[in-house]
Amino acid sequence: MGSEHLPVFAMELTVADMTFEGWGHSKRDARASAARTCLSALLARAGRVLPNPGPQPDFTSDEAPKYPVSEFQCIETKIQPPDGNGNKATPPPGLFGPAVSPVLKSPINMLYETYPGITFHCSFGDGSPLDTAQAPVTLSHSMRFKVVCQIKYQKFEGYGSSKKLAKLAAARAALGEMCEKTMSHARPVSSDGLPQLLADHVAKLVNEKFNEMMRGDLVHSKRKVLAGIVMTIDNKLEGAKVIAVTTGTKCVSGEHMSVRGRVVNDCHAEVAARRCLQRHLYAQLLMYANSSNPTVAIPESDLEPVPGGGYQLKPDRQLHLYVSTAPCGDGRIFSPHEHHEPEPDRHPNRLARGQLRTKIESGEGTIPVKNCINVIQTWDGVLQGERLLTMSCSDKAARWCVAGVQGALLARLLRPVYLRALVLGSLLHRHHMYRAICGRIEGCISALPPPYRLHRPLLARAASTEARTPARAPSFSVCWSITSPYPEIINATTGKLENGHPSLLCKQSMFARWQYLVRRLPLLPQDPAGPYLPPLPQDMDHLLYDEAKNLCSTYQVAKRCLTDAFEQAQLGRWIKKPIEQDQFHCEILGADPALLFA
Repeated sequence: MGSEHLPVFAMELTVADMTFEGWGHSKRDARASAARTCLSALLARAGRVLPNPGPQPDFTSDEAPKYPVSEFQCIETKIQPPDGNGNKATPPPGLFGPAVSPVLKSPINMLYETYPGITFHCSFGDGSPLDTAQAPVTLSHSMRFKVVCQIKYQKFEGYGSSKKLAKLAAARAALGEMCEKTMSHARPVSSDGLPQLLADHVAKLVNEKFNEMMRGDLVHSKRKVLAGIVMTIDNKLEGAKVIAVTTGTKCVSGEHMSVRGRVVNDCHAEVAARRCLQRHLYAQLLMYANSSNPTVAIPESDLEPVPGGGYQLKPDRQLHLYVSTAPCGDGRIFSPHEHHEPEPDRHPNRLARGQLRTKIESGEGTIPVKNCINVIQTWDGVLQGERLLTMSCSDKAARWCVAGVQGALLARLLRPVYLRALVLGSLLHRHHMYRAICGRIEGCISALPPPYRLHRPLLARAASTEARTPARAPSFSVCWSITSPYPEIINATTGKLENGHPSLLCKQSMFARWQYLVRRLPLLPQDPAGPYLPPLPQDMDHLLYDEAKNLCSTYQVAKRCLTDAFEQAQLGRWIKKPIEQDQFHCEILGADPALLFA
């Protein structure tokens, strides 16, 4: 029906033995018209009238709604009239508690009320104006739009997958910074929280570096999880530098395990970021190995010598780990939208909280270790078809809070290196996240050898929240370290580069760097209160990788204290990879340091 340029569609709706008709200029409008006619007739039978909907509210507006909400849109929150005795009626109880909830203002409205002269400027995520001929195609989904909020002489940036979300992120960043300044004047500055401005800056640096690397590469710019490590000096924004940027959500397939240390087992973004940080630490130690006196501090290095031997991260350096979403495992499986209820905890799934969990081969997600049939993995069992299990990222982050991020090999040269803060792009529930990385073991862990301790990193969420992308995760991992101008693209299934060569992040590469450095640098001295540190063997060329890791007995004792704490808390047993994968020799002896540490 209707003219060619303005068609009219008709729709019939049948309920029981009644038929209702509706018309509209689209099928959707016709269907809605028929439904409204049906609802009006049914309400008329009950003696009620369908209210006039009035103008449609603009849900994208920052202003408060100007039109009353229909009673049929909030039937559970409708207040009943007073009873016959004149008593004021109380809200009807809802199924999950009181039906009436307080109306919360958006950060944008709060800013307009507090700072009337603020302005918002929107552009694409890379800063290009919205009226450009072609929108940038390599920007990540969560960085598609950028909004700059200006309050007097201060500017705050926000990013999002839509203009509205970007504007909300900019307002949240500005409001967070203004509130922190107000609170700092009212009371002394607390040391247990990361400033919102610094958290947003860390997230911005990592996202901008990823977009810069992936410019023009549409294939590898696709990602599910993004992670990065940023180093600051005295927790200041000025001079902050990106150390590592990685993506990935997959682990190596059991059939591609290597007995020569040539594959990367875990390509989850945060785990790969830690390995990229280790490349940077090796490069910093190389500066001392190339100097005439390795015991004299180098000003441009991030490390400094320790009296008596060894090195440590300079006290004014801080490492901040950014992850676009909560680490898999205990830190992610519980809803970030639920508020923490006071004790006693009556949640039906409360017994699963804090449990060690493992990633599963050829899939995403985690399962509790108590559901794993084989606690001890064997090489022939995995090759025969048993799934290769890898501990979750939440569990590995908990280990970093005790043993540090430097690893077992570097522990003979470096004092423990701990993360200053963990910044998440989404899914941050502070109670669950704190429990996942340190809270679940703080009551059971003891007898840690010095200088190891239970470190509690600061937690923060970036104002520009990461949008959920319900798409299939790519099977590759992009890994960039500050030591190299270009990133590596690792096939997460094979654990090697896309051309089949081993990655610079594999165990064989790390082992070769360690072999080069321990022959030229002073080792950490024996601590009188710590376990015995065995000397380096005479024949280093035939040293196994597993034997090299055990040379730092202090690190191994600290790691054992962690696993014992999990077992004492009845949270499960740490599952290790088959022992055969660490029994290999270094194959890169006498390599050019410029290539080895690139």
